[in-house]
Amino acid sequence: MRNLSIIVITLGFAVAAAACGGPAKGANAPTGNGGTVGKVNAEGKHAKQAPTRRVSKDAKKDFMEAVAADKKAQVDGWTQDECNDVAAKWDDVASEHPKLVEARYNAGLAYHQCGMLGKAETEYKKALSIVGSHAPSISNIGEIRFARGDVNGAKAQWELALKADSKLVAARNNLAWLLLDQLRTTKNRSTWKRIEKEARDQLSSVLAVDQSNYKAYVLYGLVYLEGSERNKNRLDLSKLLLDEAKKHNPDYPPLQNAYGLLYLRRNSQGRALEKFSKAVELDPDFLEARMNVGNITLNFRKYDVAEQQFSYVLKKQPKNYDALIGLGIAERGLGKIDEAEKNYVAAKRADSRRPEAYYNLGVLYKDFRANKASDLQGSISMYEKAKQYFSQFLTKQGIATDDKEEAKDNIHDCDKTVKQIRDAIKAMQAANQPDDAAK
Repeated sequence: MRNLSIIVITLGFAVAAAACGGPAKGANAPTGNGGTVGKVNAEGKHAKQAPTRRVSKDAKKDFMEAVAADKKAQVDGWTQDECNDVAAKWDDVASEHPKLVEARYNAGLAYHQCGMLGKAETEYKKALSIVGSHAPSISNIGEIRFARGDVNGAKAQWELALKADSKLVAARNNLAWLLLDQLRTTKNRSTWKRIEKEARDQLSSVLAVDQSNYKAYVLYGLVYLEGSERNKNRLDLSKLLLDEAKKHNPDYPPLQNAYGLLYLRRNSQGRALEKFSKAVELDPDFLEARMNVGNITLNFRKYDVAEQQFSYVLKKQPKNYDALIGLGIAERGLGKIDEAEKNYVAAKRADSRRPEAYYNLGVLYKDFRANKASDLQGSISMYEKAKQYFSQFLTKQGIATDDKEEAKDNIHDCDKTVKQIRDAIKAMQAANQPDDAAK
């Protein structure tokens, strides 16, 4: 679940802003380029104070009753019923005291807890109709836009939130995450350096406001993981930052996931798996960590474990390309050839531009189906199908040179094997012909 924090009214009746939040989702494979922090959210801690207002005793009483209900739900766990009930309590407060922007905002947070994004957005917009510059509401609408796949819209909201309140750390963390995501795909060195500096500047601003912001430390650590292939000293800096986050919240799932990525960069897959598994234990719905567990267990040939992890991800994200490929590989390792092919085909449908599905289908036909064919002509058909998939693989963009060479070698092997089979068939046919001399 998101780490959401309600807005409260202090004894001086000033507004203390807090919002939902943390870093956003990123790459999902446990490789040097991969890893994620977790779900987008915002902390909003130590945000700018609004002018002190007078609040009636009735308003304060109603407000604190809703606060108590909200805190109880946090302890009990946010279920759909809890979210609706708490939101209703905040709505009652907001209806009775229409100038309390915090009540309307907190109603949005209650819906946000259970992923009721439409209702949450409605409440945030109502909050903005009370105070147009209410930064936490602006920022959380950005989170909703991000969840809907509108990255540019989310970015615009977070930038707007910072114009309203430059100390809203949630928005800075989320913008830093977007920069980190850019960093991972940027090849140009001067552009890479500019983006890295922007990310570090955002995170430094967060820590200047809140030195205990463990989410910022985790993001900072991930920033330093990037580029470590060129400068190994960055790994030490990354660990220092992650260790600082650990002091403040050792059970933060994205921290454990980040440690896993650090150990992967240090070529310690066993320790990486331990950290990824810990992240999943802390948050079973942390899908990026599950992907990382699945990919490492594939390397260890623990196909049953990998199958469980990828299957869980696909229940939540049926069109997750990498999970479909990972599950196919796990099933292939378990001898479930038909199931593996179905998942590769599903991945191909999900994104026909990516090459992995074509390559794995080629391997499936060449190394598995061809060997299980009932006759030699059937084997030839399987090898021809494999060759077709490898050839399609070579038409895709962004394929590494080594992978291209491997695909070409597979095509050559298919051609060579088909020729050998055809020669064998001819020899068998010749051996079965009547001997003219015997006639």
